[in-house]
Amino acid sequence: MLGTERLGTRRSAAQAGANAAGAGKVHGLHRKASGAACRGVLLALLGGAALVLAVFARGDAEARRIVPLALPIAEASLWEQERVDFAAKLVRGYRIDAAVANEFTGWILEASVRQRLEPELVASLVMTESSFRKHVRSPMGAVGPAQVRADLWSAFCGGSLHDPEQNVYCGAQILAHYMEACARVSNADREQAEHCALRSYNVGFGNRNNVYFVDAAARYLAKIDRYLTPLTQA
Repeated sequence: MLGTERLGTRRSAAQAGANAAGAGKVHGLHRKASGAACRGVLLALLGGAALVLAVFARGDAEARRIVPLALPIAEASLWEQERVDFAAKLVRGYRIDAAVANEFTGWILEASVRQRLEPELVASLVMTESSFRKHVRSPMGAVGPAQVRADLWSAFCGGSLHDPEQNVYCGAQILAHYMEACARVSNADREQAEHCALRSYNVGFGNRNNVYFVDAAARYLAKIDRYLTPLTQA
């Protein structure tokens, strides 16, 4: 992320947490998130929760028993299969090491659920920014897989941007934030808002339409598209 600045406007209350929501589409892609309930299940699984607790009152006494109940097997299986499939897609599309793909897959899928973005878009952003390197730092001070500047975005995202997992979440949150801002100020449709957001991610929201940055922004969009292709056509 080169020269990206935070918008001057404050986030709405709905955006204040790490689960702030955005929406995005690239070339007709649209993630069909199933809402907060689905997100809750996915985040519980990602967090490694193997059990949930249900409390039952005994009919013959005042004592209460805690009974462990397994998470639905079908949901766990579907989520694990999605992880396996997406990691394989990263290996095929980007020729990265399987261990790297497996590590990043959970972060990318969770970020996409949180922000209602396509995981392929989040992955292409990470590939464009850092080639899946966890601790890279740019001359401008951007850090991590999503190349986020802590001086501009640390308070917005929360967490440590030097943690690669939190860095990926923050990059997705910033992109979703820009997509919302672009749609609001330009009355843009979903695809236009996404392109505007990607330009903003690269050169800054204030420079997104600046003639002096148009070439750099165009190159960035072309690179995103180039890295989207092997994932969306896989």
